[in-house]
Amino acid sequence: MRKLRRGFVALIALVLVVLLVGAAEPWEKPPAEWTEDDTIALVTHSPWTQEIRLQHATGRLLAELPNGTRVVVQDQAGRRIAYAEPAMPGRDDFDRPGFTPLNRPELVEAVYLVRWSSAGIVQAALERLQELSSTLAEQQAPPAEVSNNYYVLTARVAQPPTEPATRRLDRPLLYSQDPSRPPLPSPPPAVPDLFAGMSPEELKARAELRTSGKLRLKPDRALRHGLGAGEGISFFFPRQAEGKPALPPGTEWAEFVFEGVTGTELKVKFKLKEMQVNGQPDY
Repeated sequence: MRKLRRGFVALIALVLVVLLVGAAEPWEKPPAEWTEDDTIALVTHSPWTQEIRLQHATGRLLAELPNGTRVVVQDQAGRRIAYAEPAMPGRDDFDRPGFTPLNRPELVEAVYLVRWSSAGIVQAALERLQELSSTLAEQQAPPAEVSNNYYVLTARVAQPPTEPATRRLDRPLLYSQDPSRPPLPSPPPAVPDLFAGMSPEELKARAELRTSGKLRLKPDRALRHGLGAGEGISFFFPRQAEGKPALPPGTEWAEFVFEGVTGTELKVKFKLKEMQVNGQPDY
């Protein structure tokens, strides 16, 4: 019986070891052992890369009719249209008592990724991904250059401002006040992303790196690179500020902040204590 118990305990211990080894994070393994999934995880969801979802206003305003079953939209031209469930709205539906004012903006969601590209582990991941799949590597917007004099942070648009696919499938048909017109879907208008149309100088002026040491660091330059889905913008923040290290030992976090034209801010906070490889800071 004792031998059986010892054998059972040994088996459990072996299983736990296997599970722990299998659960190792990609950055805890040698780069040569990284799979395609490992490298993608490292450059999209890791201490060095964060995904941020932001809501963008479409320019249309929403309101509900008193019964709560219809949503009225006012577009940029000031016209009123309605999503009707289940009946077509009559002409008086827009003006009857109890109508909620048109003051709620219609929002769509965008997904942004911000990556600390100057970290050695990130550079190794991008190089490994290039070996495994050059197409996937280009989609991650590898920076055109990195420098030992700068912290390089790369931002890219993972999903342009749009409505979720599930909402698109559930969208009620649009009815106009003219009953002779057939009902049609009415998707939100196209919305530019946070960086759209900005020159390198404008991008540089709107970016900042804030630290737990109360430093507010501006980039020396901003560089666009890549094409289409693989387009990225890299910001070059000097490693020295007024003759001192910008991120000295003991700095708990650094936050990348970008202010859009409409006042929407992209904020990404990196915990520097988690950005380590083999016990050494890597950023």
